[in-house]
Amino acid sequence: MADPLLSVRGLGKKFSQDIKYNMYYGLLDLFGREPGNDLRKYEFWALQQIDFDLFAGDILGVVGMNGSGKTTLMRLLAGIYTTDYGKIEVQSGMRTTAIFALRSGMQMLFSGRENIYIKGAMYGMSKEEIDAKMDFIEDFSELGKKLDRPFGNYSSGMKARLAYSVALATDPNIFIIDEALAVGDSAFKAKCFDNLREFATRPGKGVIFVSNHTRKVMKVANRCMVIDEGQKVYDSPDVKAALEYYILNCFKVMGEERQQLKLEKIRNYEWE
Repeated sequence: MADPLLSVRGLGKKFSQDIKYNMYYGLLDLFGREPGNDLRKYEFWALQQIDFDLFAGDILGVVGMNGSGKTTLMRLLAGIYTTDYGKIEVQSGMRTTAIFALRSGMQMLFSGRENIYIKGAMYGMSKEEIDAKMDFIEDFSELGKKLDRPFGNYSSGMKARLAYSVALATDPNIFIIDEALAVGDSAFKAKCFDNLREFATRPGKGVIFVSNHTRKVMKVANRCMVIDEGQKVYDSPDVKAALEYYILNCFKVMGEERQQLKLEKIRNYEWE
């Protein structure tokens, strides 16, 4: 088997629920205290002992209840958070693009075209790289002459189209997406799904798609990982089985009969 694009082993991240202690512990860690596996006063685990690999061709769906640790995982993989313990290893030369708030950093008074350069620079692209990708961004966003209008006059769908197109133009090896495919009208969403599936077929490309929309995960993912209370509880190439596990786990406080009724409703509403 080929080496993974991304390998995660024993990943853990903890936070403090008290801001004063959080600042104090941060100073301790900054000035030489090695982060340990122990919890200090007011601390809690956001993620603990997460292990997985992302291989070329993978579109890994990551699902979990609100507060399960999905966003923390994304921010660790993107380098926004530092790890408390464990390892995140990326193949040498691999480029990672992570999408969170699609429109963050975009300037309302600037034109759409000017914002392409701003957003591209935020992703680490040079002006020459952005110039080379301009035709792709224009074509994929389908905004035409609207690119030269003020960004602040765009509808929410137009803003998302442009921001998503710039993210694609970075041509990453590892593409990390958090609900970014909920953009634009139905035709544009379908275009995004088709592009994402095609993207993952290219050599050295993989996707992590974080979402609680089971229908979207079912349509696009070829693997699915379930996170619950900061821990990986299920990981399978059988996406449907993983999603069923996730749904039943969401209603684990109910009896088995009610769990099955909930699962059947979601199947009928989202999957048929």
